[in-house]
Amino acid sequence: MQFRTLRSPLSAAALLIGLSIPLGSTGCGAIGQLNLIPIDQDPALGAEAYPQLLQNEQLIQSGPEYTAIVEMTDRLVEAAREVNPDIVNRFEWEVKLVKRDDLVNAWALPGGKMAVYTGILPVAAAGTADLQTGLAVVMGHEIAHATLRHGTKAMTRQMGANAMVALGSFLIGSQVGESQGQMAALAGSFAANFGTLHYGRSAELEADRRGLLYMAKAGYDPREAVAFWKRMQAASGGQAPPEWLSTHPTNDRRIAQIEELLPEVLPAYEQSRGTSRRNP
Repeated sequence: MQFRTLRSPLSAAALLIGLSIPLGSTGCGAIGQLNLIPIDQDPALGAEAYPQLLQNEQLIQSGPEYTAIVEMTDRLVEAAREVNPDIVNRFEWEVKLVKRDDLVNAWALPGGKMAVYTGILPVAAAGTADLQTGLAVVMGHEIAHATLRHGTKAMTRQMGANAMVALGSFLIGSQVGESQGQMAALAGSFAANFGTLHYGRSAELEADRRGLLYMAKAGYDPREAVAFWKRMQAASGGQAPPEWLSTHPTNDRRIAQIEELLPEVLPAYEQSRGTSRRNP
């Protein structure tokens, strides 16, 4: 399973340069946190790319599973708003349920546009977890990718020196605004290259940490995250590549981190119980 996100506005040409000249030092902490993309561009970019990524998909827009996903996402967004109001209030949050039973996945675009595939629902709702609680592990993670702006940081790392110069020129000289056509072209480039954008293991673990807090504050039991990742581990059949060959941490590493964090986030969960966000 791959959890993903996107972002950026330079020119479409600079983006293509960036995709073709990735930086070699993606593991460097300083570069990993560098972000040259203004946050104000996230909602427009996500709104442009969203329909392009979903245009050939079958969407489910009613029924108990759809209703549960929308309600759960709303609760998570409200919890995230408590933690990161300056970012969450800038975004236009939306989630789509995609009919793809063969795909165990979910993703988030810049500005809060998200999708969940039906293939992940049996994993989320297995064991003792109800659908909302199981999916809260996944969607808390995706919302965290958006609020932590991992997609734009990943694009910054991939741009290379020439693209950074082009972006700098764009940001300094083009504050009067880009045309709708150029923004659409940029979003199209993002959509076309969506599957090649990776956060890296450190970003995935960071999203797990932040997402676990969102989950707890939204009134979902964070202890279920351990069970979820154990089910993911079983579903993979032990076929996952070694961690050093993957952009994602191993399930064992994710589980170990969650277990370490539980004493920190359980008080937030206990405090949230009985509030308006918690189901009876």
